[in-house]
Amino acid sequence: MKCAIHTDREAEGGCCNCGRFVCPECKVNFDNQVYCNPCMQVKLKTGAWPGHISEPGTGNTSGQGALSLLPPELRGWNWGAFLLTWIWGIGHNVWIALIALGGLIPYVGWIISIVMAIVLGARGNEWAWQKKKWDSIESFRKTQRTWMWYGVGMIIVQTLLIISITILIISLVMIAASSGLDRNFNWRGLLPQM
Repeated sequence: MKCAIHTDREAEGGCCNCGRFVCPECKVNFDNQVYCNPCMQVKLKTGAWPGHISEPGTGNTSGQGALSLLPPELRGWNWGAFLLTWIWGIGHNVWIALIALGGLIPYVGWIISIVMAIVLGARGNEWAWQKKKWDSIESFRKTQRTWMWYGVGMIIVQTLLIISITILIISLVMIAASSGLDRNFNWRGLLPQM
């Protein structure tokens, strides 16, 4: 990406106030944050950040890839990414989440899925902030909360489905046993050989 001020130079970061990409010459490090020269000049002259932003670091740098700066209030666990892994990844352009589909590999796939779910839970907010442009922090939080509730809903539906199938199978076996149908059924074919 190119610097917003010097369009012939590569950018090294994004201003956390206005979101512009800046080259090393335009970059100002202040209070562990990166700012562009114009924003810093306004701050030094007026005492306030431009754009009616009174606190440093409140600019929206989402959607700028690795140059995006995750706001401190968004650091933390992402339940939507943890519960919905690859589905959440597709919805947020976080393609590394597709590794969770490794769960389809026999014998070791479940390990891949669990590890990827944990990684997505831990890094989900950061990756989602980097990959998509968000209107605001509140909009980001609302979207992630919606994904979390979809994940919880999916877990509830899956649990109810497993319980229902288990009850159905037990009921059918009990009906077969009580009606005498089990005498003609080859139970050895269903049991594992010892």
